Amino acid sequence: MLLAFWPGALLHLWGRVISRAASSVMTSSKSSTELVLTWRIRAILVVVGLLVSAIALEVAFRVMAGGLKPTSWNDRPYGFFLPSDAHTLQESDSHPKAEGAFRIAIVGDSFTFGPNMQLADTFPKRLEQMLNLNQGAPRVEVLNRGLCGSSTAVEVEQVRRALLEQPNLLVLEITLNDAEPHPLSREEYEAEFKPAWLKWRIFSVWRSIGFVASRIHNYQSARRYIDYHSRFFKDPPTFEVFRSSLERIGKQAENAGVPLIAMVYPLFDYPVNERYPFHEVHEIIGGALAKAGIPAVDLREAYRNIPPDRLQVIPGVDNHPNEIAHRIAAEYLLSVLVRDALVPAEVVPRRVFRARKDLKSPSSKPDRVFKRAARVVIPNQAKGPESEALELSEESEGEGS
Repeated sequence: MLLAFWPGALLHLWGRVISRAASSVMTSSKSSTELVLTWRIRAILVVVGLLVSAIALEVAFRVMAGGLKPTSWNDRPYGFFLPSDAHTLQESDSHPKAEGAFRIAIVGDSFTFGPNMQLADTFPKRLEQMLNLNQGAPRVEVLNRGLCGSSTAVEVEQVRRALLEQPNLLVLEITLNDAEPHPLSREEYEAEFKPAWLKWRIFSVWRSIGFVASRIHNYQSARRYIDYHSRFFKDPPTFEVFRSSLERIGKQAENAGVPLIAMVYPLFDYPVNERYPFHEVHEIIGGALAKAGIPAVDLREAYRNIPPDRLQVIPGVDNHPNEIAHRIAAEYLLSVLVRDALVPAEVVPRRVFRARKDLKSPSSKPDRVFKRAARVVIPNQAKGPESEALELSEESEGEGS
């Protein structure tokens, strides 16, 4: 820790040297020539002092940065396991629905697909697992039809294909970049979020200056990131494509006689709290879904106040939802499907517990548990999150297991 004070101490020392030297020279100077020389000496001493302090700062920064270097670790799977009949990394190809089965098709982008995760850990497969717990109940199939890089406009075709698989229910997953015209290429991403000056060689050679530059960049990049994910829902041309795509998807499901529900994910770069910067975007999406006649679930409240690095698949590197975030999405989507009777009563889990800490624990009434969870995941047509969350907390105060 003492290394942090070296630059300041050296600068203070040089300041005293400069002051004394200048004072001595000023006292003895008698002519204008000597006075000019005095100022030159003072300027030289200042430059040398700043240079020595900068070098000391760089040395201190490198020593401290080396000592604070984080331990390298990786918790991603060593291999990814899929069914033997899968010809892509999505999941099994289309196949006839088993007799008596209840099939759910989930269409979405990478937040549904689940990059850097096992297919079995994605929220569609977690939902499938929870809906197949009852002995003697009809088989439930949940198809993960997520496609990385897709937008709502692209998902019109994905929905058409999903409906050919004869689902009994269609779920449309929405992410806050679904209105962008196309996925950013690497070059476009760097042009949008990485300014050219950040690549200057001085930042790699002079690491302390590079550190300051990176902090400035991070602040500016955060502002650009927020603006980027907001503008497509505010600019009329791109928003119109998004809105009309929702209408087309709703019409497709209606013509096929398949119930449709939408699920809106938050972005996991920021905590979902009062300062979450995308509340307005969520409301815009909710309004568009309501106008399209598509019932929707907003997952903001399900993730309220959870630290982002607890939910990111690779913290600080990849902000896609990880296994924890997918589990939460599956649990709360299940609660809404049960609340709105969108799945057969026979497949609703019969044995539900409010705790799992030992071999034995008091069970709860499933309807009470699902009702509470469904109230946390607020439909966008309902009242605001603050009042709903307050009612939930008040109800839970007096609720026993």
